[in-house]
Amino acid sequence: MRRHVLCAALTLAICAACGGDPAPDLSGAPHMRPAEQGASSAVYFTFRNRGPDTLVLRGAEIDVAGATTLHRSMDHQGMSSMMAVDTLLIAPGDSVMFAERGLHIMASDLHAPLRIGDTVSVRLLFRSARVDTLRVPVRE
Repeated sequence: MRRHVLCAALTLAICAACGGDPAPDLSGAPHMRPAEQGASSAVYFTFRNRGPDTLVLRGAEIDVAGATTLHRSMDHQGMSSMMAVDTLLIAPGDSVMFAERGLHIMASDLHAPLRIGDTVSVRLLFRSARVDTLRVPVRE
């Protein structure tokens, strides 16, 4: 029940931020992990484009982070690495999973510690000047 209420609240926050654009579906228990000041954390969720147009995600902003970037984690010959992603195309009806060991939004050089129970404001920046604001809980 609590999870459904959280998803509904997140969807309502996005509807208000989108203007006339259809709000995306969010699922995958959106969250960030706890982290100390100066450290890094990442944002995880699943984003579904419910609109009729392809969306071009060009970045994100997180107030508590000195830098925010789109990253993809990869394994190559037993070595893990991350690669920055400049833009991400999300076709109508498609879903994109932001997950550990995959695509994620990296929040680096945190200005304040992230503690379990905190909520972080994340702005998704699209090429069309669209901005979707997510309220993301910090949890394990």
